[in-house]
Amino acid sequence: MRSRSIRLTIVIVLILGLALAALGFRSINIDLPGLPALEREGAGPLGLKLGLDLSGGGHLVYQADTGTRFEVTLLEPASLEDIGAATEGFRFGEAGLALEDYQILPRDVTVEQREAAPDAESVAPGADPTAGAGDDGSGTAAGDGSAATAGDGSAAAGDGSAATAVGDGSAAAGDTAAADGSGAAAAAGDGSVAAGDDGAAEPEGESGGEPQLVNVPVASVFQIRTGLLAADDPRRTGLREAIEESLGPVGVFQAVDIGEPTPDQMAGVLGNITARVNRFGTEEPIIQIFGDDRIIVQLPGASGSTSEVVFAEAASDIARNGMMAALTASGYIDAEVERLDGRSFRIRSATVDAAAESAAIEAVEARVGALESFTVSSEIDEAKALIGQTALLEFRERTCGSVDPVSGACYDPTDADLGLSGDDVERAEAAANQVGVGWVVNLQFDGRGADIFSELTRRIAGVESKRIAVFMDGRELIAPVARAWIRDGRTEISGSFTREEARTLAIQLESGRLQVPLKLIQESDVDALLGSESLRNSLLAGLVGLGLVLAFMVAYYRMAGVVAACALAFYAVIVLAAFKLIPITLELAHIGGFILSVGMAVDANILIFERMKEEVRIGRTLASSMEVGFGRAWPAIRDSNISTMITCLVLMWFGDRLGGGLVTGVAISLFIGVAASMFTAVVVSRNLLQLLAFAGLGHRIRLFTPESVPGTAPSAGGGR
Repeated sequence: MRSRSIRLTIVIVLILGLALAALGFRSINIDLPGLPALEREGAGPLGLKLGLDLSGGGHLVYQADTGTRFEVTLLEPASLEDIGAATEGFRFGEAGLALEDYQILPRDVTVEQREAAPDAESVAPGADPTAGAGDDGSGTAAGDGSAATAGDGSAAAGDGSAATAVGDGSAAAGDTAAADGSGAAAAAGDGSVAAGDDGAAEPEGESGGEPQLVNVPVASVFQIRTGLLAADDPRRTGLREAIEESLGPVGVFQAVDIGEPTPDQMAGVLGNITARVNRFGTEEPIIQIFGDDRIIVQLPGASGSTSEVVFAEAASDIARNGMMAALTASGYIDAEVERLDGRSFRIRSATVDAAAESAAIEAVEARVGALESFTVSSEIDEAKALIGQTALLEFRERTCGSVDPVSGACYDPTDADLGLSGDDVERAEAAANQVGVGWVVNLQFDGRGADIFSELTRRIAGVESKRIAVFMDGRELIAPVARAWIRDGRTEISGSFTREEARTLAIQLESGRLQVPLKLIQESDVDALLGSESLRNSLLAGLVGLGLVLAFMVAYYRMAGVVAACALAFYAVIVLAAFKLIPITLELAHIGGFILSVGMAVDANILIFERMKEEVRIGRTLASSMEVGFGRAWPAIRDSNISTMITCLVLMWFGDRLGGGLVTGVAISLFIGVAASMFTAVVVSRNLLQLLAFAGLGHRIRLFTPESVPGTAPSAGGGR
């Protein structure tokens, strides 16, 4: 008995140590070979993640990027400046129509040295006309992170796409000079360019006026994006001819239309974004469709940006003041500047967009000094990268290592790539099962997909060890068996689906084919929905409630109450550690569920103590009373807690399907709390009392209230 108690004590101490370590470090980053990486960090107390209602977060608005796309390949590369200037000057038809709200995305930017007159405007290497100007030279930001030109022609670098100006010719360095944060170049606003690592600006021309070599970004493959153009629109029919007249012969010219998305397509995109952002099912984001073609994404805690600034030379102490003034003028909000060393600074601020970053580079260089690098990372960058990816639907041939002869379950499967993807799907729709009960999904492939699918079903039809596994973004959707050879690419997926299940699967298959491109049109921070005062009040309520419970237990149960208090403290630590490690984004509902579970944890101790008191009254020893008391209390504790956990599972199931975040939050935290309370009461409290008994302290202290002390006359019928 004593050896078991000692072993349990060691286990309890280890669990407590791990829980305290998890809560003691604000950020956790563990990457052991062969195990999944563990990265946990939150902005709340103890590094916990807080929801939108308590701490706010990042706010993104995406819009379906519809319109006409022109893919152009020139036989001879042209400078980006020439491409932008030519496109701005295009006029079509008798009415002299111009391209409106267009963007130019070069695909193969290189840098060439060309001769230029001494007074010619130079362009930073890697610059690229990402944003198209209208008649006034203004531009809009591209949805994929490529940069946009400002109204005066200054441009910000994107994530591998550079920018060129169509206004006065000033430009910020793109991917060659500053896209990676090194060699940043900034325009002075008069056409001159500050040099970066990869593109030094040429000096002014000598007095003789001789031409000199300058670095010029050129491209032969680029894309022009416009609004949706009709087939007979002169801007569509005459664009190739206009490009050939201005820039030279065109090798490839292709126009692709992306129309307005349907409700089912937007539902598919919404599902994909939710699956990507809410990876663990506990992130508590707000993701919803707004209007016909927009999606709003709000992510808790994903607010703020960190800018790393490195100057070319050591900066003086007054540089910090100059940086603050430059950042404020550039649109930085709530900026805090931290000096790292003689040349490096770290800036923490509200979320910074590409325009503010570009303006800050120019302003800091003008006010403080030349930069070596200026990089900005936002808390929401990871989510933006996930959202920006296109849904990937894949079909794979699955071979089962073994098959259950009764259930048909597939064990030890291996998957082989077929080269069949969502691009080969022509149509997917839910329909009532014509030959049975329930719903099915009708799937149709295009010509190429039909050939691959026909060959696949010819080989595996009727083979029980073969499946057709369908994956969306690496996540398995379904793995049906091929019952027949499908020759025409039209097939039916059946499986006793409900109407909603069939519709969901059809939308997932459609979203893998009908790729609705999105562009980010707004990025900002959102304040806490309930405010920081709600967080403080919630924490205060939890502490007060916990304190009152502990005080009652100690006052009523004496030393046993102290044991319960220690067990309750252990319980609180491991539950908070579980919240952090799972991870769970804590909203007000989660905190309410946690406070409720505290009462249930104490309730288990009360059941145990009352049973023990009965045994003590009839004259049993302390050790015997503990064993008998725990044995008699355990069935009641087990049944009540398991029934509560089943209720929590039901609430989670309904809450997830009905969109009830409040219900789900209470259910999740209460489920974890109840599971922890069972362990705490039955293991921790019991072990502490056993240690007291083994130490012989039960004879020297009052374990319970006076009427429970051995020797007190029991009440009539009090024994068992």
